[in-house]
This record gives sequence, C-alpha cells and structure tokens, in this order.
Amino acid sequence: MTGATGYLGSAMRDSAPADVELIATGFTRGGLRLDITDPVAVRNAVHQHRPDVVVHLAAVSLTASAGEDPDLATRVNVTGARAVAAAAGRYGVRLVALSSDVVFDGTSAPYREDARPNPINAYGASKLAGEEAIAAEHPDALILRTSVLVGRNRANRYPFSMYVLQQAREGREITLYENERRNFYPVTHAASAVWECAGSDLTGVLHIAATESSSRFEFGRSLLLAAGLDADLATPATGPPDRPSDLTLSVERAAALLDTPMPTPEEAIDELRRDLHLT
Repeated sequence: MTGATGYLGSAMRDSAPADVELIATGFTRGGLRLDITDPVAVRNAVHQHRPDVVVHLAAVSLTASAGEDPDLATRVNVTGARAVAAAAGRYGVRLVALSSDVVFDGTSAPYREDARPNPINAYGASKLAGEEAIAAEHPDALILRTSVLVGRNRANRYPFSMYVLQQAREGREITLYENERRNFYPVTHAASAVWECAGSDLTGVLHIAATESSSRFEFGRSLLLAAGLDADLATPATGPPDRPSDLTLSVERAAALLDTPMPTPEEAIDELRRDLHLT
C-alpha cells in the first residue's frame, strides 16, 4: 500500500483483514519509506515484496495544495501514479488506485463512470492525468473515484468533519460553501470498499461514495445536529471559482457489485455518529 500513513490509508490499516499481510509504505512516515516519484525505487519495492495486490493511495490530495504547487501535484499524482502502475504491470500484480470526483467540471452531474472528465483546477487535472498514466501502464488496473472522505481524526489528518465539529465546540461561526455538492463518504466505508475491491477481479473505473450529494453547508448542518451542537453556527457562503459546483457521483454500479454499503446521507451520518463517538 502506498500512502499508508494518510487518511484513508490509516483507516485501511485499522481495518485490515486478519489474513492479509500488509506492506505499508509512506513517503516520510511508516514502516517502509518509499518515494513513488522514483520509478527505480518503486520497481525495486514491488520486485522485492512481490505482493498479490498494490493499493495505490499516495497523492497530493487537497485542491488548495495542488493549486499552490502544481508541479508537486504533477510529480506525485502523475509521475508517481505512472511509476506505481508500471511496476505493478511489469510484475503482473493487481493494482487498485484511488482517484477523485474532481476530474469532472461540475456542470453535468450526476456523473457515471463513463462520463467525460473535464477538470477545472490543478488538482483535478493532476488526478485525471494520473488516471490516464495508470490506464496506459496497467490496462487491467481498477481506478476508484471517490468524494470527500469524512470521519474522526486519523494519523494527524484533520478531515472536513473534524473541522466543522471543532469550530462548533469552540462556539465559532463556520462558513461553509453551499455551491459545492459532493457525495460525503465515511472513511470507514471507503476503507472497506477498497479492501473488498483489492480482493476482487474488477477492472476499469468504479465510483464509490454516498448515494446522494449534499452541499458542504447542508452536510455541515446535518453533522452538527447529529452531534447535538448549534447548527445555526453554520453559515452559507459561495466557494471560489476553481471549485466545481456539482460533483454528484452515480454509485449504482458499485452498489450492485460490492457488499460494502454505498450509504444514503442519513446512513452516512449514522456511521459518523459511531466513528466520531457522537451522542
């Protein structure tokens, strides 16, 4: 697993099946340090360990970070993805790689797996180029597109859900975009879905997320109500122009193929109650 110390990687390590021997890699932390932008290092790691499956999670995964340093986003999300896919393909290893709903422009939702990507920011462009590099190097790879992952803090990663709750607990007003719709997905469900996909023979592209989308404002209010906090602290605002307005994903295919739930927004909130230990 690349990116094993990240947000999703940490959730996957916490929920690893008992019969799985996990080789967890990270760039600056973790049991095995691996720079995915170094093709030789990646090839050597795959050659040495000869895994049954490579789960590729490592990425520059924040829209703002990619916009501030697009060269870094390209190195990690494109060059790194190509190196991982090439190494897995060279040794005939199954590859499951994570991508994002931000490959779309937000003007033609809901998006099925066969919808035409058209990113409008540096992060989305880097993720789409990464998808294309993976498909070129490893045609039998499975690319999983997902949305905003939410849940409790893991491995010093501070997700959107924790930001909303922390601000409210301190009595602060929370400005949340109402013009950006996403399928907010519990990271625990995402981890389960990736584990299931790793053990499957699915290939191509698959969307995993909640069944319906919400604006950040709507989701934030629902989370505050679930936590028994003052939902009026959430105030609506308009997000910047480089944020796609509606990235609703269609998850009908995943719901039919996987045992892992593609939850309704209400079921997602229920899972967050459990994960966040909300009253």
